Amino acid sequence: MVIYFVTTTNREELEVIRELRPPNILISYWYFKNTPLSNFCSRIGYKPNILLDSGAYSAFTKNKTVNVIDYMRYIDDNKDYLTEYIALDVIGNAKLSVALYNLMKTMGYNPIPVYHYGEHPSVLYTYINLGETKIALGGTVPVRNKSIVATWCNEVCSSFQDVRFHLLGSTSKEALESSNVSSCDSSSWYMLAVNGFPKDIPGKSREAKLERAKYQMRRLLELSA
Repeated sequence: MVIYFVTTTNREELEVIRELRPPNILISYWYFKNTPLSNFCSRIGYKPNILLDSGAYSAFTKNKTVNVIDYMRYIDDNKDYLTEYIALDVIGNAKLSVALYNLMKTMGYNPIPVYHYGEHPSVLYTYINLGETKIALGGTVPVRNKSIVATWCNEVCSSFQDVRFHLLGSTSKEALESSNVSSCDSSSWYMLAVNGFPKDIPGKSREAKLERAKYQMRRLLELSA
């Protein structure tokens, strides 16, 4: 299991990353669109495997959109630092998501397409029939019952065993243990620390929060070993 650690430009997140040097990082164009990845790598002191996401979900929650031309320009400007990148998708509009994926392919890009929870299976078959061997599974963050997410992931992975699936926005133990997703990402390593977990590292100080974040990252690094 490959776990990508989600980070923004938050200084405390970068401090933990700089110390523990996780090999795989996911960043969102939505947060990094004004930050060259050369600057990011300089700040953390090494060059990890970077998976770029468009940040469509973050934009959606703010009633905003991501411009596909700007997204592709960012990919071009930072291609020496990117391992892979995910297609620009549109929450709740599978037809437009497929169209944007096709546009990126036509323009010479090779994005990872996104199949969302709740979409018709024909969307997934569209990507499969185009020869995609790695597909991101999205739209599960709002689903509070992770047993439902786990069942869905398991059904998708079992049906297409030759395809590698990346679960977006979740390191749910239930989902990961009951399916064959090959990779996932989450910001939980930092959010849990902010919210006081683990509780045996008490305190509201910056130092306590950093120690909790390090604990959470180490735990996930061991899970992915």
